[in-house]
Amino acid sequence: MPQKQDLAPGLYLVATPIGNLEDITLRAIRVLKECDLIACEDTRQTQKLLNHFGIETPMISYYEHNEASRAAELIEKLAAGARIAVVSDAGTPGISDPGFRLVTLAIERGMPVIPIPGPAAFVAALVASGLPVERRTRTDTSNRGRPRADEDPRRISARHGG
Repeated sequence: MPQKQDLAPGLYLVATPIGNLEDITLRAIRVLKECDLIACEDTRQTQKLLNHFGIETPMISYYEHNEASRAAELIEKLAAGARIAVVSDAGTPGISDPGFRLVTLAIERGMPVIPIPGPAAFVAALVASGLPVERRTRTDTSNRGRPRADEDPRRISARHGG
């Protein structure tokens, strides 16, 4: 069994469950337990998740109306070697909620940004829909009968029997 590794300093973008708390990954739970601080969209929502898994890591609010000032504060903590997890109320931080500004600042300063993926609702919905998902389309910039990267997807699909 591999030895436990300490969580390295950096910004962790932790995907959280969209509906069922059991959809969280073991890695996400470990990161949330081992980080120094959790920046969250709504501390009340995140507290429910943390309580469910017995996580006692301190939280700080990070939402639309304090994003600019809070991002600067979090960057200072990261520069000092902190391990900060960012979570949204549900899903992956930075998609339809705060996160982009902080990620951009961290990247500009050469700080590690580590995504912690979780289950993707759209993938679950797609595979349960009964729609065919095995078809692949190769994109190419040549004109040898293969699709071009800038070609209308409807034309590609029609030409390839879709």
